[in-house]
Parts: sequence; structure tokens; C-alpha cells
Amino acid sequence: MPFTRRAFFRKGALSALGTTGAATLAAGQPGDAAEDGNWTFNDVDASLAAEIQQQLPDRLFDIHAHLYRNSDLGLPCPELPGAGPDRTDVDAWRLHLGKVAGAQRLAGGLFFPYPVKNGDVDAGNDFLLEQVGRTEMARGLIVVTPDMDRAKAESYFQNPRIIGFKPYHIYAPREQTFDAALEEYIPEWAWEMAHAREGIIVLHLVRQAALSDPENQRSIRNLCTKYPKANLVLAHAGRGFHAPNTIRALPALKDLANVYFDTSAVCEPDALMAIVKIFGPQRLLWGSDFPVSQQRGKCVTVGDAFSWICPRRIDVYPDAPVCNPTLVGLESLRAAVLMASLLDLSKQDREDLFYNNALRLLRMQDA
Repeated sequence: MPFTRRAFFRKGALSALGTTGAATLAAGQPGDAAEDGNWTFNDVDASLAAEIQQQLPDRLFDIHAHLYRNSDLGLPCPELPGAGPDRTDVDAWRLHLGKVAGAQRLAGGLFFPYPVKNGDVDAGNDFLLEQVGRTEMARGLIVVTPDMDRAKAESYFQNPRIIGFKPYHIYAPREQTFDAALEEYIPEWAWEMAHAREGIIVLHLVRQAALSDPENQRSIRNLCTKYPKANLVLAHAGRGFHAPNTIRALPALKDLANVYFDTSAVCEPDALMAIVKIFGPQRLLWGSDFPVSQQRGKCVTVGDAFSWICPRRIDVYPDAPVCNPTLVGLESLRAAVLMASLLDLSKQDREDLFYNNALRLLRMQDA
């Protein structure tokens, strides 16, 4: 059922939050149609999904997805996971994301826990370890924190399906973690370990200018040069929710052979197009950012930053056509296929973007 204008006005404005680089798009208020909230899939979603899926390759590998148990996320449980399953495992990923992208296409994924400041990091990593053992085409990254014991981290790599790290700024030892430098939330030993194993670090940048921030650029250059076998995946197109931040920064990093980008939760094609033009189609990988993919809304460049549009943050005039927000996962897929169309990418390039690039980066055999 579409959102009504009455529902929009009743919901009012919601301030943007930054738990995963996306706003927490809250579930509907009492009285709203349940099928129009987060973790739902309505007729508008189904129609758009059918249209988008016609443009997708037969196989998809999700390079950016979170698996977790709500009981490990601390109290109060964050709103998005709290509105979904208590146990968000590989089966939940396939069930919910399968509606968005086509369950038969989901060949595998790179999974990591859901980072929460007051959550149980060890329990989240242990759950991830259990989950990646359930399917051949699964690999995992453990959440790493600045105060984590190195020996504890190394123990996870006894499982060959654990291949790297997921740092996150909320663990930086400062009050305003959005201003944190990379070195404040990624211990250097994690880079050393990734280099020794040709492993992966998936990084969500912070600071106002994201990839255009001089300190971020300096850190990326220094660490990727010092540890050239550590493969850095810049999540969300280098946190390109404000597309100009990514676009203007790319030339300064294009000589780094161990830098990659994922598409996760990026809902506009601009930054994706720039990445493909400057780095080539083999350095961009599709990711869903599940469960952010199950939120209803879209992130857009606005002024000198970005904003998340969701049912509670839409201006709708009484005489305007009804607007039916869809899921972030669908908006992000639409941006990726639009980028591919606008750049006239070949069938091979599209298969690389959605599948082959991930297998090459993770050194996995085709199923």
C-alpha cells in the first residue's frame, strides 16, 4: 500500500543519524500500513524490483552485508535491527535481499557484524564465524577495535573464511567520532595482518569531506603504500553520499593499486560513474549494506553535504502526486544499473561489477 500524504504529515521530520553512514530510517508509527515500513516489501517495491532485476547479471556477490544477533547489540537495541529478525543470519540475508535482487542470483557474500558502540564485539565476531561456515561462497571480516587484543584477532584467522577486518569510527576513543582520523579507529597491526595475508579492510570514512578530507587522503596513501598487499575497500563509494566529495578526490588516489570501492547504500550514480571512469570497472564492487538495504528511503547529495529522505522526512504538498518511497537496496541497485547504462558498460563489465570483481579480490573460485 502506498504512503498517504496524511501519513507523511503525521510522521514529521526525523534528524539524520550516522550509525552506518546511513540515517536510521525509523519504522512507521502506529496506524501506518505495516507493509510500508522498514523490513517490508510492498507492491511498489515488487514492481521496481522486477524492472531492475531484468538488468542484472545472473549471479551476484554481495561485498558488504552485516549478520548479527540483536542480543549482541547492547541496550537499547538500535532501531533498524530491532525492527527486524532477532537473529539476522545468512538465511535472513537471502530471504530479505532476495526479494530486492532476486534470490536465485545471490551466489555469495562478504559478511561482517553490525558495529554498535555498546555491543558485544566478541559475541558478534563469534556469530559471524559460525555463519560463514554455513555456505561455501561466504567469507567474513571481523570487527576490529583500537583496544582489541591482537592475539584474539589472530585466532579468528585460523578459519580460512575469515579474511580481514571491519573497523568503525564509533570505537575511536573520542567523543565526536565523526571527526576521527583513520589511525584512531584502525590499529596499525590490523594493516600488518591484512598485508601478511593479502586480506581485506572495508572502511567507512568519516570527517565532513570524507574522501576529499586531506587527512583521510594522507592516511590512505601512507597506509596503502606501506602495506601494499592489504586491500582497502572504501565503503559507500568512499562515503560518496555527497557525490562531489568522492568525485574530486579520486585523481589523488588513482595510482594506488590496492584501493577498491563498493556501491553499498549509494543511491545516486554520480560517484559510481566517476570511480569507473578513473579507476576502471574492475575496481568497483556491488554491495547491499544489508540490513540498511531493507530501510525505506534514499540518500541524496544536498548543498555541501547529504541527506536521507524517508517517509518521515518528505515534503509533500496536498495537491502533489503521491510519492511512494522504496527500499534503500532498490534505490542503490537502480543507481548502479543506471551508471552502467550511462557509461555503456559491456556485459563483461557488468558481470565484473556484480560478481567477478569480488571473486578476484577475495581470491575465491567460481562456484
